[in-house]
Amino acid sequence: MEYMSTEIRSAREAMTIFKILGIKEITTERQRKNGTQVFELPIQQMWQTLNPKPLRFATYEAGYVRNVSEYNSSPYQINKTKKVSTQTSGYAYDTIERILIHSWEDRLIYLAKFIIKNYYKKPTYIINEYTIKCLREAYYEQNKTGLPWGDSVHPDSTPIDDIKVIINGHRYNLS
Repeated sequence: MEYMSTEIRSAREAMTIFKILGIKEITTERQRKNGTQVFELPIQQMWQTLNPKPLRFATYEAGYVRNVSEYNSSPYQINKTKKVSTQTSGYAYDTIERILIHSWEDRLIYLAKFIIKNYYKKPTYIINEYTIKCLREAYYEQNKTGLPWGDSVHPDSTPIDDIKVIINGHRYNLS
């Protein structure tokens, strides 16, 4: 059996991975003219509004790679960072700078690796439409005063109602 490399080394391989994972390019004509590419994952995230929103990422000609999903108040950069020491008016301090990725191919490879690492190698909670409907109903039953499952401890609860969770082999008791 021949060894198959799992390393993404070219833009063509990144685009093939996107196709296999169902990641669509949704770049508008204006974005394309500006050197921007936008990709939408088939995964959706849901926050307190209980409205699932698709995950979107963009690569920019300037060298940035950003998460531009609708649920963000503003796009945030996912480029790697480096600490830079600066001195001004006798004061020395450290700042964080983004490492720009100037090559189109390198930006695409970086994005593909980032998406696989952060969204496909970790457990994902898959919620179907029925579950979303049930969550919405529970949310509205609570008169929009909190999360669908409630924020406070039920007065009839006992220590037996503790929640036990095991994460990476460590046991946690939640009350």
